[in-house]
Amino acid sequence: MTERDLLQLRQVSRHFGSFRALDEVDLTVRRGARHAVIGPNGAGKSTLFGLISGTLATTGGTILVDGKDVTRLPVDRRVGLGVAATFQHSSLFLRETVLENVLLAVLRRARARAAAGAGAGLGGWRRVSARTESIEQARTLLARVGLPGRHDVLAAALSHGERRQLEVAVALATEPRLLLLDEPAAGMSPAEAARLTELVAALPADVTVLLIEHDLDMVFELADTVTVMHLGRHLTTGSPDQVRASSEVQSAYLGTMEAAS
Repeated sequence: MTERDLLQLRQVSRHFGSFRALDEVDLTVRRGARHAVIGPNGAGKSTLFGLISGTLATTGGTILVDGKDVTRLPVDRRVGLGVAATFQHSSLFLRETVLENVLLAVLRRARARAAAGAGAGLGGWRRVSARTESIEQARTLLARVGLPGRHDVLAAALSHGERRQLEVAVALATEPRLLLLDEPAAGMSPAEAARLTELVAALPADVTVLLIEHDLDMVFELADTVTVMHLGRHLTTGSPDQVRASSEVQSAYLGTMEAAS
């Protein structure tokens, strides 16, 4: 692992009984990259994200974030190290307002920092000035993801596309260095997917993005690096153009890829 790399997986596996959902996968993600993981259903993409985020335990192998071994760390410890994720199935608090959802993420970050021994943690957050600053931070994030003026709306009242925008705001509230996006455009209309693409493209350069997505138009517009998985194994990694041109990829997954050109 070099200084320019933020994430590295070494021979990472996840088995469910005799089924090898992920089989000795190696993967390296550069700092600041927009790195997409693609592959057919059953390729192991979501399992991969579960292992990186900490929602699943590895069967074998090592996961490094900024050189630190996080393989056995729980989710909150990984959040404290700058790993945040959005998943296919919403994890929003639907009975809370849009603003409250983001504030809860700010509080989670404070807890994670306290657990990691960084910063004042919850004690500092309880100060009036800190709470005011947190509210302003949440409002700024909501404006960034395209939800200004929606602060007091219940999350349950948002459209599907707006919920995905809120999920990104919630993830950004944890101040991630590595943002994992698991099929963020799933179920979106073309207009909603276009807005989400613009949102991800506008994220700060110091936020490294690792993206799973079936929408290949979105993948090839956003990604500077693409990894292809097949049957739980790493097939190839390269630039979008290299992946488009790969006969190995075409035969395993993408056909002629003419539709993505």
